[in-house]
Amino acid sequence: MTTTQSVLDLRIPTGKTVLMQHLQTLVLRGNPHWIGGVIAPAKLPALAAKMAGRYPVLRDERGRTYDRSKGLALAHFVAYATTSGNVAWWVLTSDGHGGLADKKSPDAHVAKHAPRANGHIEFDDYVLLYAHKKDARTLMDAKTGKEKQVIKDCSTWTWKMTTIAYGHVLAAIERDVKELNFGRDDAGHLEGLRGTLAYQRRRPLFSGVRTQVLQLHREADSKWGLVRKAWLGRYTVLAAKYGDKAGRLRSLTEITSQHLPKMGRFKVFGDDTIGQLARGELGGGHTETGLAQQ
Repeated sequence: MTTTQSVLDLRIPTGKTVLMQHLQTLVLRGNPHWIGGVIAPAKLPALAAKMAGRYPVLRDERGRTYDRSKGLALAHFVAYATTSGNVAWWVLTSDGHGGLADKKSPDAHVAKHAPRANGHIEFDDYVLLYAHKKDARTLMDAKTGKEKQVIKDCSTWTWKMTTIAYGHVLAAIERDVKELNFGRDDAGHLEGLRGTLAYQRRRPLFSGVRTQVLQLHREADSKWGLVRKAWLGRYTVLAAKYGDKAGRLRSLTEITSQHLPKMGRFKVFGDDTIGQLARGELGGGHTETGLAQQ
């Protein structure tokens, strides 16, 4: 069956959000067993070759279809250039002979299972979870013949902010409120409470993250409502200039309709390779930082 000739020839997708979306898709499609870590770029070629020797990470789609029919595990290698200059990496496999769920696998003793509480994949401020969510759907009403929107409960894999990351944002909101630091979120200037909230809206808006961002806005609106009069009393010039709009946060209606777009699907691969990632020779086509997957 066909394979890519060298692990260093694997192409690199285009950024942080794509990396997260790719990991999410791999787990969703039946690759929940994983190992990973962080290494220096100079060590990436040796590590990648080692993993390619242990797991079928170089198989193409035709080869993987054949392997699946024979009860063999499918495997994927993912690597990401972090902002600190190191490389975060993962190997994800399905069930089957030769994968991480196989007790004979050389890494079976350290492998994790993504659905388990102690096996979730974490990256940066985020954790990949199988979570419940409310999903709005448009259906045709059989009686009236008109479209209607219904809210259904569903479960899916999604990224959420970690408990620690969420707590840090909540603490920042409480600090801004205590200091009456209303701030600003216009023309790229992010300061104070409004700046803190605007930064959250710039996060990768997976459904889990989006729900948390909305909750943070609700928390901020509730807490700020208790001190707004004090702010108006301190900043009388601004109060007189802006009237009823002075010291008011953006409404949740505005936030949801204009500032929290739903996530789309992104093109996965760029032109750079994992070899270039290891040598620090990435091109300029990356929207965030380099990553690699196959």
